[in-house]
Amino acid sequence: MTNNLKYKWLGKLLIAVVFSLPISLFAGAKQAKVEKEAEPATAVMKITFSETDGVKVCKAIIEAGQKPVEGVEVKFYAKRFFSMLPLIANGKAVTTDEKGEAFINFPKGLPGDCNGTIVVTAKVEDNEKYGSFESKDSVKWGTIISVSDQEEEWSKRSLSATGDRAPIYLLSAAGVIIMVVWGTLFYVIFSLVRIKKAGKIKK
Repeated sequence: MTNNLKYKWLGKLLIAVVFSLPISLFAGAKQAKVEKEAEPATAVMKITFSETDGVKVCKAIIEAGQKPVEGVEVKFYAKRFFSMLPLIANGKAVTTDEKGEAFINFPKGLPGDCNGTIVVTAKVEDNEKYGSFESKDSVKWGTIISVSDQEEEWSKRSLSATGDRAPIYLLSAAGVIIMVVWGTLFYVIFSLVRIKKAGKIKK
């Protein structure tokens, strides 16, 4: 009698386990699906260039899950030798519209390389939903600068040049400051030596 009850109890337990396993697996799969759907899609950005009636337009298009993203701030830059030049004054951003597009009128007279090529970068910085990302592309909208012009530009004295091509007034100011500092130190030392000698003579 005891063995029969034991076997019945084990049988019921086995049946409960068999039925509960698919249910738990289904619930886990459903939960994973819900979590996956809750996660934001990765945003993708591309840059396009167009020209109409002499007006050059640079456009950034942002999509997430193949859908346009609205309300994202985009900053446009042109690559320079040592930094990134904002293409909008004060580095302001342009917000994407309902089509996921943010565009600017490309500035005129911007120097390019020997072929007039300029590398343009569109950046999204610290977006609450999509984080930070960027896209780059090149376009031949720059003013062509020859190799000789580049060498001449590099040979000019300027604040951004190397030490041997620093402006004359800057070198002169540095020289005067160094002379004043060292002159003051020598004067202090000389005064201390005279005071010490004067003290010995009085003794």
